[in-house]
Amino acid sequence: MPVQKTVEFGPIAEKLVGMIGSARDAFNRHSLASLGQFKNLQEAAGKEIEAAIKKLETQMAQAGAGDKAFLASQHGLLNRLQLIVATLGGLGEPISKKVKDNVLFSEKAVSQTNSLFDSQAGMLRSVFDFIQTNNDYLKKFVMAEGAKTVKDCAEFATEHETRLIEGLCLPQAAPIFLAILDRFRTLGQQEVELIQQLDKK
Repeated sequence: MPVQKTVEFGPIAEKLVGMIGSARDAFNRHSLASLGQFKNLQEAAGKEIEAAIKKLETQMAQAGAGDKAFLASQHGLLNRLQLIVATLGGLGEPISKKVKDNVLFSEKAVSQTNSLFDSQAGMLRSVFDFIQTNNDYLKKFVMAEGAKTVKDCAEFATEHETRLIEGLCLPQAAPIFLAILDRFRTLGQQEVELIQQLDKK
């Protein structure tokens, strides 16, 4: 019996993009409800990926050599997505602290964080579109945007240090902002690595 050769990536993509939207809303509105929705989506995405992995492992045990190679590549892709879910979920901790302690960011820090939310939502959609289509333009786009995200996070951190010295940012905002930047930087790196992994198939 031939194995099903595709994982349903659409529902996973929707949950990850939904996490970005909920995290952004929690960040901007200091919304505990949005923070709760973010955590629920993280849990749902994790379960969706775990179920897909178990299904693949069952198929791999029964598949022929040709199918096994394909299923193994899908398995590796799902493992990579688990890392992305965990990193994206890591945004919850600093945002939760910002919300619960009612920590205010400078206008510049808010603008920079929202630009990262925007670019990450687009990046995730493009990553999943590439998974489905193997489109060369999407590959180049994600690679370039991932590198830009890493660069932007480093520059935003440097600019923040300057604002802190000049007294334009509250000291209690610094570790929260830097933690958010670290999560986005790691996401950018992981998305580039995912594209590179797919490109080696």
